[in-house]
Amino acid sequence: MAKNKVLVIDDEYTLLRLVQMLLSRKGYDVSVALSSSDGRNMLGKNGPVDAIVLDLMMPKESGFAFLEWKDTQPEDIKRIPVIINTAKNLKEDELAFLQPRCARIVMKEMNFTENLTAQIDALFKSKVESQPAQESTPPAVPPPAPATPA
Repeated sequence: MAKNKVLVIDDEYTLLRLVQMLLSRKGYDVSVALSSSDGRNMLGKNGPVDAIVLDLMMPKESGFAFLEWKDTQPEDIKRIPVIINTAKNLKEDELAFLQPRCARIVMKEMNFTENLTAQIDALFKSKVESQPAQESTPPAVPPPAPATPA
């Protein structure tokens, strides 16, 4: 079974590496980007991932700008679920912007890594549960060989 691919975009190097280590230990295939533009480049170069963990407060280009860019992309990029991982105290208009664009919001506070990994696990669990069960057809059994006269 292939590992779920997760792209983590965060400008805080130490937190980025911590999340990468924790998710890798849980069996995820983790890529990291230190900026929104690096994240865009990685998606363009390596193709879609199964989920994105996105910080909102980054220099040069915020996570909000990344989400606006994502809205303009082909379906394979648009449909990637995003988990927001932020220390930002979100305002009502920001929440209104985020709600249709992200699967979950995790606040960076004490023990946020446990919450973040639990939210990623839950995201993939819900994806598996929402997929229709594949019908399995029994393998074709060849007819018995005709008896040979003795």
